[in-house]
Amino acid sequence: MGFLRSFRLELEALSPVHVGTGEAYPAYAYVPDFGRKEVHLLDPGTLLLALPEARRRQYLEKVAQGPKAAQEVLRHLLEEGQLPREAILHTLPASKAFLETLRSATEEALLEYRPLPRSPLGAYLPGSSVKGALRTAWLFHVLVERDQVAEWDRRAGVWRLRPGDGEARIYPSRDPGLYENQAFEGAVLGYAREGKGGRGMVLDLYRDPFRAVRLADSGPTPTFLNRLGVFHPGKDTSGMALLAETFRMGTRFALALRYHEGLGVSMPVPPEALVRALRDYYGKVAEWEEGFAEEHGLKRALEVYRALRERLRDPEAFPLRVGFGSGRLALRLALLLPEDHPEAQEPKTRKTAGAQNPVDGYPLGWMVGKLEPL
Repeated sequence: MGFLRSFRLELEALSPVHVGTGEAYPAYAYVPDFGRKEVHLLDPGTLLLALPEARRRQYLEKVAQGPKAAQEVLRHLLEEGQLPREAILHTLPASKAFLETLRSATEEALLEYRPLPRSPLGAYLPGSSVKGALRTAWLFHVLVERDQVAEWDRRAGVWRLRPGDGEARIYPSRDPGLYENQAFEGAVLGYAREGKGGRGMVLDLYRDPFRAVRLADSGPTPTFLNRLGVFHPGKDTSGMALLAETFRMGTRFALALRYHEGLGVSMPVPPEALVRALRDYYGKVAEWEEGFAEEHGLKRALEVYRALRERLRDPEAFPLRVGFGSGRLALRLALLLPEDHPEAQEPKTRKTAGAQNPVDGYPLGWMVGKLEPL
């Protein structure tokens, strides 16, 4: 059965990090305190029960008029000292850019913001998000180390692997779907086989090598409400904004990682080799993005990439890109796609955080990590 090796995975956010949950706080469920530069998250049900009848009716009328009106009545309640304390779930600090977006929002603005995953103890970094980033780097590592070309056979619905003659490559369809992507991972990591008659691929998930890699969530971690923007070198995108809860730059996380050696999966994923894969893959992604930032004068982005390079002088440290805004380059192995494939053309837009003008924001999701045996 093999044995279990335990590690402490230490991560530090070098830029703001947001991991999506698919949820959003609507405008009637929070209220900003501009003076204190913070936001109170509310339980609307408790608020309704605690408000006097006249105020309750006014609140419901405003909510029905739209998000801007809902914000206005909540601000009045806060300013007048009539916001019931029992309706406040918790309070978060907010950036100037976040608060200014609320202050200047039009009647039509959606004014929703996206939260981080949260337990009763507080927000946390999901181990599943980190594990997905590890998996991407390992896929790159396997193809490069084996010098393989992976090519999608559209007619048979299968991936074919062949020698790369010194240059690993991926040739997907022009518009890959979920099945093709899942089959790709199975083919490269050795837990997929062709179906009967050479049609389609059958995935044996019990042989997925990352079954042997177990990663816990982080503990409860302080957060910050931020404005996310979109930078485009040829367009004015200052009006494109997304409000979100983020982990601050400098936030440290500790996650338990366990590797079940000899579990019977398709291939070993030794933690030492995984660290090398992370340094190689995300180091290349950071190098590409740093060139883009230099070309377009993205000063805060350059601060992040230079800090990352400095930290990677330590041979035991590795880079990692986690969560929303990671970009296709990091998520879809675009480094291995042929130049004429549409996915190889990295989008010109970049997500940034913390600034009204997106050119002044920080890139999202960059971390530096270390793996310490226990």
